Amino acid sequence: MTIMQYPDASYFDRPVGEQLLSHFARRDAVRHTTPLLPFRFADVLALFRGTNAHRKTV
Repeated sequence: MTIMQYPDASYFDRPVGEQLLSHFARRDAVRHTTPLLPFRFADVLALFRGTNAHRKTV
């Protein structure tokens, strides 16, 4: 039976929350740089305004 040797086992001495801080920091950076919509808000509004302009009024 082979025991795995980790290059950096210093995380064993740290609490779980502290171990996850670097993970959360990277995830937060990606989340803030990725737009929720691939459009600008003005483009979305123009899209809705354009569809309303083509409707016939009765």
